[in-house]
Amino acid sequence: MATADTVHDRHRTPFRASLALLLAVLLLTPPLAAVAVRGRHAPFGDRLTLHAAAHTARPAGAPRVRVVRGGLEAYDPGTGARRWTYAREGHRPLQTARPARGGAVALWDDGLVTGTALRGGALSVWHRGVPGAGGRAARGALHLLGAPPSAVAVVTPRLVTAYGPGDGDLRWHREAGRGCAFDPARTAHREGLLLIARRCAPGTPWTAGIAALSATSPVA
Repeated sequence: MATADTVHDRHRTPFRASLALLLAVLLLTPPLAAVAVRGRHAPFGDRLTLHAAAHTARPAGAPRVRVVRGGLEAYDPGTGARRWTYAREGHRPLQTARPARGGAVALWDDGLVTGTALRGGALSVWHRGVPGAGGRAARGALHLLGAPPSAVAVVTPRLVTAYGPGDGDLRWHREAGRGCAFDPARTAHREGLLLIARRCAPGTPWTAGIAALSATSPVA
């Protein structure tokens, strides 16, 4: 026959088990949370490195930029010291990066255009998606418009899009037009204008074969 003490212990046993489980969860939660924070990837796969030379001297002017190991490296134009390195995990720039506004802009294989700059001792990056610039069959070219550059233009067969070099804000866009396509490989700079070859369907006026763009807007 069960005694009163035995019945009381039976009721306390589930409570003790639940309490032990709760304590175990509370003890394990901080390490698990820390792992989650450490394991979180940076947006867009960014990997930014600020080198020691950038801390010892005040950067002046646009850096010299080159593509290296699938990313970008910026060097002081006077001393040649390395300022910073920027890479994106699993991606590469489509072409040589261009210096602009104390930083660098680049077009990547997934259709992102980025602007990297060192300001106030810290690196900052903006990202913008460019329609038609990504994917295996990506065809795009990046151009700086104005002197000093006041717009970053990305040319794809379907579209030309212009962004602000300092913040990536959209300035304007120009479509190739029905039955036409821009040729990103055939461009020229003349008197502040970007001239782009444009292929159109037979019967289109010959004047449609070239598009002229400025830093502020399409011209023709």
